[in-house]
Amino acid sequence: MRLHGRQHQLFIAFFLALLLQSSGVAQVLPADGARKSWQHASEAGRAAQWGAYHSQQARLQPHRSEYALLAWQWKAYETQQMQWAAYYQQQEKQTASRPAMPQPTMPQPAASPAPPVMLRNGFAYGLSTLPHLIHRLLGAANALQNKPYLLGGGHRRLDDVGYDCSSATSYVLIKAGLLQAVLNSSQLAGYGEPGPGRFITLWVKSGHHVFLTICGLRLDTSGGRVSEGPRWRTAERSLAGFMPRHPPGL
Repeated sequence: MRLHGRQHQLFIAFFLALLLQSSGVAQVLPADGARKSWQHASEAGRAAQWGAYHSQQARLQPHRSEYALLAWQWKAYETQQMQWAAYYQQQEKQTASRPAMPQPTMPQPAASPAPPVMLRNGFAYGLSTLPHLIHRLLGAANALQNKPYLLGGGHRRLDDVGYDCSSATSYVLIKAGLLQAVLNSSQLAGYGEPGPGRFITLWVKSGHHVFLTICGLRLDTSGGRVSEGPRWRTAERSLAGFMPRHPPGL
């Protein structure tokens, strides 16, 4: 699904409202935040144009499956860039109302955009340009694709017959070496660092739900059939009340 003019503005406004709820986010100097917000917003616009082009080609040439895949990849990249634009714009507003703060120490987005992953037959595959650790995360998430939803599953033993939202998220992080033990959603609300990550983002509503995105692709236990376990989801979902967190450096 493509976002057009007014929808783009609403999308960014939505993320601003979301980020207002989070606290403890590293500060960005106003001028620096405005510049970075503009850069990411411009990149999102470029991605939207390419996404529209490939979507049109997919409709005109349905026998060329690569057009549909490229359209989805550009959409994922557009979403990632819009998240960063909203993040820096909000940081600029928060910092402008406070005394000057030091330059941020949080990890910065990659100089060149992380290519989105590809979804094939229900499994995700990363391009060779992605860091090896991202491939490990994708492999761990792929291992959960046939698992059913089981409340409390995966908490007492990591390799279980089923998983809930927090154990599925913990499983992926543990298998990639980014977490030592399974945590619930309240504990994951304090994991890593605040804000969206360059490659991976945990979206946490403490005490209620948690899911993660890897290069824009969402791993979630909700959004499908009842009792369906963790699956890759391509449909958009509401982020109201969720706080973004990410592993340091990612």
